[in-house]
Amino acid sequence: MMAIEKTAKRPAQDVSDSIKTKKRHVDFADEVMIHRDDSERQDNREFSIKLYRNFVTSALEDLERNDSTQVDTLANQLSLPHSSPDKISAENLTVLLQILSNNIGKIDTQQCTPLIQSVINFEKWWELPPTALSTYIFFIKILCSSLPKWWQDVSLLLISNFNLPVDKTVQQHEMLKYFLRAIPTSTSFIDSYIAKFFPNKNDSKKNLINYIANVLVLTDYCNELRFQSWSLVIEKVISIDVELQNELDELDDDIEDDLDDELDDDDDELDDGDEQEEVLNVERKAIEESEDEDLLDGEEEYNVEVSQNIKELSSKLDAILSLITRRLSQSLTAESIDNGDGVSIFNTLISLFKSHILPTYYTKSIQYILFHVSQQQLELMDAFLVTLIDIAFSPNEIVEKRIKSLQYIGSFIARAKKLSNTQIIFVASYLTSWLNRYVLEREEEVNQPGGVERFKHFYAAFQALCYIFCFRHAVFRDGDSWECEIDKFFQRMVLSKFNPLKYCNENVMMMFARIAQHEGVVYCFSIIENNNNERLRGIMGKTDGKTSSAVISTWSLATRQQFIDLQSYFPYDPLFLKNYKRMMKGYYIEWSDVSREYESDESDEFDDIIRDS
Repeated sequence: MMAIEKTAKRPAQDVSDSIKTKKRHVDFADEVMIHRDDSERQDNREFSIKLYRNFVTSALEDLERNDSTQVDTLANQLSLPHSSPDKISAENLTVLLQILSNNIGKIDTQQCTPLIQSVINFEKWWELPPTALSTYIFFIKILCSSLPKWWQDVSLLLISNFNLPVDKTVQQHEMLKYFLRAIPTSTSFIDSYIAKFFPNKNDSKKNLINYIANVLVLTDYCNELRFQSWSLVIEKVISIDVELQNELDELDDDIEDDLDDELDDDDDELDDGDEQEEVLNVERKAIEESEDEDLLDGEEEYNVEVSQNIKELSSKLDAILSLITRRLSQSLTAESIDNGDGVSIFNTLISLFKSHILPTYYTKSIQYILFHVSQQQLELMDAFLVTLIDIAFSPNEIVEKRIKSLQYIGSFIARAKKLSNTQIIFVASYLTSWLNRYVLEREEEVNQPGGVERFKHFYAAFQALCYIFCFRHAVFRDGDSWECEIDKFFQRMVLSKFNPLKYCNENVMMMFARIAQHEGVVYCFSIIENNNNERLRGIMGKTDGKTSSAVISTWSLATRQQFIDLQSYFPYDPLFLKNYKRMMKGYYIEWSDVSREYESDESDEFDDIIRDS
């Protein structure tokens, strides 16, 4: 009996071991089931792909019987928005494109046109998984190579994507590069697409920056579209620059009426903070809001009241110019100059400067593209100066354009920090030689009938040289003597019958007189005082009885006002675009850098009075 009981009763340890054994068996079974599920899913996916492949093949076969029902179904599915739950999967899209790539001849029919268009316009195709993306690109290449008529539709789509950040348009540029080499004649219509999709100046800053960035990428691999692309960019920047200046001018005229509105608008914020996260680093730097940053110490600035529209225009212009300048700095290296590509880019900019920038009156910022770019290499500064001199003294140019070029010469030589002393002396020598010759040939005409507007080219050249001297007088000193014998030159000029101290910009002449006296070059204040007395007598209607009516007419207030307007433009006056101004710091000479003892109180006085003139 005891034996039976012992046999029937199982120890606790045995029970525990049995349970553990069962648990291990269950765990093993779970692993088997998981493996089986993966295998089944793989089999189901392969079966699904096989079914879809058969469906696509059947759809193409039905075309031979003039039945496009299934093809239309495929086209409709491809056209579904990205958010639709019924959109085509990446796997099925890959299968479809593979079959279509192998049957290009079959789909070259009117019935397949909707299908091809749906593939070309597939939403956000650049975000497809790598396998599907490579298959998509392969199909587009096969399609356009076999049926070139589709390239216009494809290129239109690619250019329309230029409003995306450049890190999302890599594949678009790869395809453009491929087909521009394969079909060179396509440049004849692609340039029109670039113009068609170019954002309006009133579009968002993000769209403008993205589009311009992509256009500049295009110019890197397509020389044939370089000039047209840069021309569109420059035109857009000019339109913003001019509108901004017009807004500033209106604000100056109506400052009291607009002050309350301006204060209300100060609380508004631009609505693109979130959008900036999508832009590449170089674009982020360009798009940064300029109104929240501190000004650099000791720099000149415009002291203006800013409306919301002015803020938006300034922010756009600041961002675009910063982007363009960074791109050009990367492109115009010593290596690129040597291999010729940099020269081609610079020549394009010079051509656009002559045709677009120089003839446009009173732009404030766009001219700084050439200011910065030319200072990247010594040879580029030479080329820019030669261009300006050629225009300034060409008999084939209208006098207004020649005067404008002289204003650029004076402002560039005065402000460009990277210029060598040799370049400065060369330009000054050229100007003094021309002015000396002009006086010898035409001084006797002064007392002849006719207004002094006959000599405005002379006054523009003299003012440019005086402006240069105000900033660069230290360069002209050679021990106890002066380069170009500029002391003797100025002594002759101020005493000539042309009386340039009277007809050039009054503020420039006053500062020149102050510096010239301090440096012992020439004494001008007695002549300036005499000019002021003659002007006062003219206002009061009095004369000394000795001056001919012809001479009096040349000193009329109306005529003198023409010269004030003409001579008051200084292309490289201080920038008020804050980010762009920072970029120029290493290339730009502030008046405070050279004023020293010539300014008793504020170092920015000269720039202030010039802007007010």
